[in-house]
Amino acid sequence: MTPYLEIGGDYREVVPGIHMLELPLPFSLGIVNVYLVRLESGWLLIDTGMQTEACFDALARALEGLSVDWRDIRRILLTHIHPDHMGLASKLIALTGAPLDLHRADHELLVHVTDTDLHRDWQQEILTTAGVSAEMRALVHSSMFDIQQSFERLTPDRLLCGGETIATAHGVLEVIWTPGHSPGHVCLYDGERGVLVSGDHILQHISPNIGWQPGRDALGEFLSSLDRIAALDVDLILPSHGAPFTGHREWVRKTHEHHAERCARIVALIDGGATTAHQIAERLWNRHLSPFHYRFAIFEVMAHLEYLERRQVLRADRTGAVYHWTTAP
Repeated sequence: MTPYLEIGGDYREVVPGIHMLELPLPFSLGIVNVYLVRLESGWLLIDTGMQTEACFDALARALEGLSVDWRDIRRILLTHIHPDHMGLASKLIALTGAPLDLHRADHELLVHVTDTDLHRDWQQEILTTAGVSAEMRALVHSSMFDIQQSFERLTPDRLLCGGETIATAHGVLEVIWTPGHSPGHVCLYDGERGVLVSGDHILQHISPNIGWQPGRDALGEFLSSLDRIAALDVDLILPSHGAPFTGHREWVRKTHEHHAERCARIVALIDGGATTAHQIAERLWNRHLSPFHYRFAIFEVMAHLEYLERRQVLRADRTGAVYHWTTAP
């Protein structure tokens, strides 16, 4: 397989026919990578970046540097619907005329998230069950306002289920459904060249946030999705954050260990008297979290609680407004 090729600037060809475009983000991750893949005719754009002027300008400069016109983009595919991945979708669809691919589970989630009042009330209710104070719930809502405005309802031309293929100039990309980080997250796999466009499923230096999702075992789905990827022959991972890297099976092993350790820590905290998601999050992080990051911490704790309850390690008392957790007998 051709090694990673440094070209410089805000874009680079990572393997023949696949360019990684680095777009700026207005928060701590700093950069989101989107990918431009040469098709037999035109290009596929994987993810769009965030709905900011800086992100759009960086994308436009990269395309100009590659001599790619907007109308040369013949298809847009979203790995998932988080704002740094789908924010520019509507604008780019208008500029390119390209059809949009999105997994059906994320499309269903997007319909919910873009109903602002419904989503706000839902989030407030969930935070209440976690034992979050009214003051903090208000701060969380305020901190999420700008992110909430980044979501825009989309009408995909193709709802993905996993297993679909896209013919490229250098072979075939297979859509692999990898729920966990979002219910409809997908990766793209070039089996012939051993290349995986991993979205946020596998990242270079960090484990993706796995937040609680209603009616789902988000952590269980994530770990099962990792095993599905570990079974593939992958020589190069192209992530949405960080540089291309190798060693996907070792990454999967370490991530399984990380979540097993977190589950064990949560059980120990519950045995020590921390019975709500809020109390557990306070002790797990043991430092001040901004309301924005606190919200993600609470939902990550809740995903672990859900996982442990489904495996009969924990049980919850849901008779009151606040849920209290104990270890199962």
